[in-house]
Amino acid sequence: MHNSRNKSLKLNAVLNALKGIMGIVFPIITFPYAARILGVNELGRYNYSASIISYFVLIAGLGINSYAIREGAKIRDSKEKLSILSSELFTINLISTVISYLLLAILVILDLGLKDYITLIAILSITILFKTIGVEWLYSIYEEYTYITVRSIIFQIISLVLLFAMVHSKADTNKYALISVISSVGANVLNIYNSRKYIRIKLVNFSDIKKHTKPILMMFVTAVTITIYVSSDTTMLGAMCGDRAVGLYSVSAKLYTIMKTILSSVLIVSIPRISSLINDTNNAELINKLSLNINELMYSILLPAAIGIIMVRKELIYIIAGIEYQESELSVVLLSIALIFCMGAYFWGQCILIPLGKEKELMYITLLSAIVNITSNVLLIPSYQQNAAAFTTIIAEGIAFVSTSHIGRKVININGLQKTLVKIFIGCIGVILTCIAISKLHFPAIIEFVLQVLISALVYCVIEILIRNKAIHNIINSVLKRVNKI
Repeated sequence: MHNSRNKSLKLNAVLNALKGIMGIVFPIITFPYAARILGVNELGRYNYSASIISYFVLIAGLGINSYAIREGAKIRDSKEKLSILSSELFTINLISTVISYLLLAILVILDLGLKDYITLIAILSITILFKTIGVEWLYSIYEEYTYITVRSIIFQIISLVLLFAMVHSKADTNKYALISVISSVGANVLNIYNSRKYIRIKLVNFSDIKKHTKPILMMFVTAVTITIYVSSDTTMLGAMCGDRAVGLYSVSAKLYTIMKTILSSVLIVSIPRISSLINDTNNAELINKLSLNINELMYSILLPAAIGIIMVRKELIYIIAGIEYQESELSVVLLSIALIFCMGAYFWGQCILIPLGKEKELMYITLLSAIVNITSNVLLIPSYQQNAAAFTTIIAEGIAFVSTSHIGRKVININGLQKTLVKIFIGCIGVILTCIAISKLHFPAIIEFVLQVLISALVYCVIEILIRNKAIHNIINSVLKRVNKI
């Protein structure tokens, strides 16, 4: 029996955030290198291919990850019960993976303008199988974030070495794709082997998996719609405007994804805990307190980060991609705004509605968001290209946030958040004024960027401590305690 209930939620959040930070550091090193070596068009070709594969990864995944974490958290103290559930879900996952590959083969055979992308698509399709055999959800159920973090960092280092060793010109796009596969899912090879320490997975009969199909399919529809309004921007940009528009958009999309990865890593550790609390005790007071703490932490990081990106966007684009990508400036601003709505929707949808069993409501919300996003893309992308793709993301995420929070607040009470938000906004004013003051000194771009980031972060933390933002206070205390132990 794994006593995961006694594991520190703060420690899990820190470990998962560390994994998220490495998910930032890795792209911060690799993306600028790839953007300069491959150029706008080749980077656009890679991202267009990746957007197509994302739909088939989704089909293979079938929404099982969220369902597995929710259901597994309820029975994680019983190895026998969890082994049965895992075997059933793995069997479903394997069937959906075969279906996904068959659909991809049909798409390639039909040759719908994909002739120039077939090799890239074939390489990136490896991720479909690896994500299935990885059973990543098992380690979230047991809150094994130390293992997840160490494993991820090792494979990112391997990928980084391969990048510098193998990618040297525009002709190396396929090699870049292969390295990205190793980075994102290479670690999943270890997962299936390591899973034997916790459970025994085997294939089961179809009659054993029927009971899971309805809730999984509901979550699948939700996951489909989320992927549609995340990936449709890139796919539609590529189809309507070509590789250059996709290449320009990739800069703002990469920043958006990096921040989303960090912040969701803070949130995702709470999903098994909330699911377990709801199942075991239905302790409303404890869940409300946990939800408030999560929101205070999330917004204390999210809001200054989004505003900071907007303030340093010119220098940031120049550093991470080069002068060739400067046209992506407005889309960076727009996606920074979208990020605020996105993370709010993520909290209410994944951390609250799914553990409460309200996947049906979440499905309808995400379906509406996807329809609005695609319709807006069709109308606006031909005229405004990458800026339109970013703007429609704000609309879609805004709808998702308002809708999920409206339903979630009927069950979860997070009174007290408003006071913290006021404190955060005061700190953000400090960030804005600091960035403006430094920009007036006309340092070289890299020096200006570093000074703006470091000094504005320091100013923000000092302001938040002075006006008693307990989330920032707790983060700093946790860091200092760990430093003192070293």
